[in-house]
Amino acid sequence: MDEPVRVTTKILMVELACLRRAGVRYVRAPQLGNVRARRPATAGAQRPSARSMAAAPSHPQGSELTLPKLDQPNDLVLPHLNGTGATAPSRERRPKESKGADMLQVADGWDTPPLTTNEKLAKLAELEQRVSQCTRCPELVKNRTQTVFGVGNPDAELCFVGEAPGADEDRLGEPFVGRAGQLLTRMIEAMGMNRADVYICNVLKCRPPQNRTPTITEVRNCADYLDEQLEIIKPAFICCLGSVAAQRLIPTTGAKSPSLSRLRGRVFRYKGAKVIVTYHPAYLLRTESAKKDAWQDLKLLLREMGRPIPSRRKT
Repeated sequence: MDEPVRVTTKILMVELACLRRAGVRYVRAPQLGNVRARRPATAGAQRPSARSMAAAPSHPQGSELTLPKLDQPNDLVLPHLNGTGATAPSRERRPKESKGADMLQVADGWDTPPLTTNEKLAKLAELEQRVSQCTRCPELVKNRTQTVFGVGNPDAELCFVGEAPGADEDRLGEPFVGRAGQLLTRMIEAMGMNRADVYICNVLKCRPPQNRTPTITEVRNCADYLDEQLEIIKPAFICCLGSVAAQRLIPTTGAKSPSLSRLRGRVFRYKGAKVIVTYHPAYLLRTESAKKDAWQDLKLLLREMGRPIPSRRKT
């Protein structure tokens, strides 16, 4: 590898390492043709394809090295990097996926050893204190009454992850306490469980103005908080409520994130947890007909948990 290519590669590795330390777990799939380091082509040489360049450890004389574009943090899982910026050995074990799936599974297994209940409570309290002082998103900081961290059993087997706090949550400082929260409680009870049995949190810890959809930057800014929160609790199962939570925890390889309908009815993995996707309770309040589909999602979750499926109650 000549000096320009070596320098370019080193810069790219340093940038990836910085993104990982900032809590960015994935970026949009590479778009080729952005940064190029040219070499003199020999007669008859052919340009390698993007796939062959990604797979090859080095580039033959006459090839054109094309580096990926990394300015859209949404889709492609970043490699784990060691302290030198080099790619660390992967511990990833990916489960089998549905035929035609384009999902990338996040590394299997949690990063830290199990904690006692008291240790979890202490770490969650410390993290909640850090979250309450966060000023990463000026617009959200200006409009929030308080941050909304999470609530529930720190030893929960099941964790529900929503999108962001609403007006009632912003006022009371607890996730899912408004009408959508009341419906979520009924959904949990329909599963034969109590709200106190599970843990509930959101992708964002601050309410977006007028309850708008969180931006990619806001999701990125809160990414390490959610990751650390889940790492402390270490649930065996996660239920994503709505597309924002699903797209945050289930990275994809496509240029466009898949719709919720493509994610429903399937089992994914986030570290040591199995992940199921269903509709957000706020959507179910607006779309009564979708409750039947949501119950099918909850039944899939119960089957994965090895729990009996109660007779459906009206929610």
